[in-house]
Amino acid sequence: MIGGLRRPALLATAALVLAAPVATAAAPTPAARAWILVNPATDEVLASRNADMRLPMASTTKMMTALVAVERSRPDQRVLIPASAAAVGESSAQLVAGERLRMRDLLAGVLVASGNDASVAVADAVAGSQAGFVRLMNARAAALGLRNTRFANPHGLDAPRHYSSARDLATTGEALMAVPELRAIVANRTAVIPGPGGAGRRVLESHNLLLDIDPDADGIKTGNTDRAGYTLVAHATRERLGMDLYAVILGSTGEVQRARDAKRLLDWGFRQYARPVLVEPGSPVVRVAVKDRPGVTLLLRAGGEPLRATIRLGRPVREAIEAPRAVVAPVSDGQVVGRVVIRQDGRALGTRPLLAEQDVAAPGVVERLRSGLSALFS
Repeated sequence: MIGGLRRPALLATAALVLAAPVATAAAPTPAARAWILVNPATDEVLASRNADMRLPMASTTKMMTALVAVERSRPDQRVLIPASAAAVGESSAQLVAGERLRMRDLLAGVLVASGNDASVAVADAVAGSQAGFVRLMNARAAALGLRNTRFANPHGLDAPRHYSSARDLATTGEALMAVPELRAIVANRTAVIPGPGGAGRRVLESHNLLLDIDPDADGIKTGNTDRAGYTLVAHATRERLGMDLYAVILGSTGEVQRARDAKRLLDWGFRQYARPVLVEPGSPVVRVAVKDRPGVTLLLRAGGEPLRATIRLGRPVREAIEAPRAVVAPVSDGQVVGRVVIRQDGRALGTRPLLAEQDVAAPGVVERLRSGLSALFS
């Protein structure tokens, strides 16, 4: 165990600051108007610039479009593609007016192809109109606590009073990734949906170059308009650390630039953490007195499996021992007597039981008498 064996005297709860290496490299500075890097497990913002500035969000809008749609429809629901959807223009999922597609295929069109046509088709199918769907989007934003977000359309083309912030988009991305169906879609650079009338197939391609350059990345959504510039909401999981991060880039200068900047942010963020073994099973932790057995102490060792946890480098890790001042014999070898709790920044990282190292017999008559006299005259 980090910290090793303590002296015999013990309070009911003790604490020890465990040394942690310090990460020294400064955070990268993306070439963008705003950005943020968030650890969702702790809600900590690791790096940011203009995180709450209201900015055009382009097609990152479609995260909310997909989130509202999946919550208010069935995956196999058949949707008739209206002429208004097929004619919306710009980014397209190649939809044809009059065809019918399942909602799950339209969601691939929304999130992978970033289809404005698919977004309008989804909006009409769910709410009967784009205006009605936008009301649902704004209600969902309010439910998520997004203070700097307002939607004017379901696709993200530039419009008055259509904006979000880096912080709000990170929250929206987290909500999307909590839906397994959507999480599976955004992890892919391509998707295949049926062709018009069910004949053949359409191959849809994402503009998320981050998926090509970062093996840990698995989403989420890109965007680009004249006013918004290049935008990206990114997510990556580093399995060996047992953690994930969200990065948002708003107003970047190019498609390649936003991917590289997101990767630099994510890589830097993961370097701020480690996943060491904080409690080794069998390690000696503390000695406690045995009641009515003057001079007799009992060693407590850590039990259970090794406690490995993700820690933020450069911040103290605290170890708390929760055990009685003195145990009452008899005690059996391996008996649970207390526990050790590991915390960082007030958050419990894990606990392990404290086990008696040996049997301790109950005190005899002489020991009880000696203990009583000692207490009387102390």
